[in-house]
Amino acid sequence: MRGSPPIQLFLLVFAFVMLAIPLAHLTGNASADHPKAAKAAAKPNEAKSVVRVRFVHKPEKLSLKLGERELLQKGAWSDNAVEFDAMLPLSFDLLVDANWAYGAPDQALTIEIEPDGQDTKRETNWSTAGNLNEVYHFQW
Repeated sequence: MRGSPPIQLFLLVFAFVMLAIPLAHLTGNASADHPKAAKAAAKPNEAKSVVRVRFVHKPEKLSLKLGERELLQKGAWSDNAVEFDAMLPLSFDLLVDANWAYGAPDQALTIEIEPDGQDTKRETNWSTAGNLNEVYHFQW
């Protein structure tokens, strides 16, 4: 023998209400302190970063600009890489200008940036006729 459908429907609704009332009390009382905690846990706009520039053949001229600020200081580079620390925003466009000797084959230039507390990101572009003038975009 089967039960009456109206009685089964009533029992189902009753069980739902009995579960919904405690859940509403548990989840309905959000305190006003949560937005402050979210602001405190927000990501900073800038981070100290390690910048690595990798190439196969040393360019005659290499410039890395963030807006009007030149990031790469004049100095002794190794034969295939430059590494330095800089305070960088977590989203930016980097203008890279590099020139190799006349007649040099096309070269790959890789920019690798590792901000404190973030993953390393890298981008590679190839020169054309010994010249590279590209915008590298980085965002975390």
